[in-house]
Amino acid sequence: MFFILSKILAFFVRPLVWIIFCFLGSYFFKKPRLKKRLFWAGTFMLVLFSNQYISNRVMLLWEPAPVLIKTLAPHDVAIVFTGVSKGSKEPADRVYFNMDADRITHTLQLYNAGKIKHILISGGLGFKQKSSNPAAERLRSFLLMAGVPDIDITVESEAVNTYENAVNSARILKEHYPNQKYLLITSAFHMKRSSLCLKAQGISFNTFPAGFRTDRPTAKFDDLFIPRSSAIDRWEIIIKEIAGIATYKVMGYL
Repeated sequence: MFFILSKILAFFVRPLVWIIFCFLGSYFFKKPRLKKRLFWAGTFMLVLFSNQYISNRVMLLWEPAPVLIKTLAPHDVAIVFTGVSKGSKEPADRVYFNMDADRITHTLQLYNAGKIKHILISGGLGFKQKSSNPAAERLRSFLLMAGVPDIDITVESEAVNTYENAVNSARILKEHYPNQKYLLITSAFHMKRSSLCLKAQGISFNTFPAGFRTDRPTAKFDDLFIPRSSAIDRWEIIIKEIAGIATYKVMGYL
């Protein structure tokens, strides 16, 4: 039930939904003053949320800074939260990655560099993925194809959200890999919520953010004045993460 409710909440925290509601309200409401206010509110949000420069600056404040691989100390276990593959895509004879593939490709890079010894992958089936393999199993197959020995991979395939990722991963770490050095690997935009959830389970760890959605800030004409759908996507991600953290606090997860 919580999973379904979280998807409903995700619909209402999208800036594009707010903009559409404002323009629809400006068309259907009869009071002239309200119509005008809704129209200009929709226009303002459209200009604000589609600005590439502003969205990039805000996302830079939200995402943690990258960690230099050469300065990273060796860790015993890397904890990787899924959400980087497309479980509903067919045919199901390969792994389909999305924009967050750095979570697993950087994990592979760290493993090959000797920075991590073991990889714990957490993630099950998302919405509309009941006929697919669990997300953790899909990433495991990728690591196996890349040459990582199966003995160095642990799969947790029941979690359906970040909170369950943390709870299930913490249980495995405490039972099978206690008192070791852990490294949490997830997308930079997702690191705040993931870290809070894992800390709430009593796990001490370092972090390695991946899958950055930001660029080096520039004052180019295109970034300052040309609207971009990618800018709206950035705002959607940030607002969704803030709403997710707030919801988890209300639910007592944090």
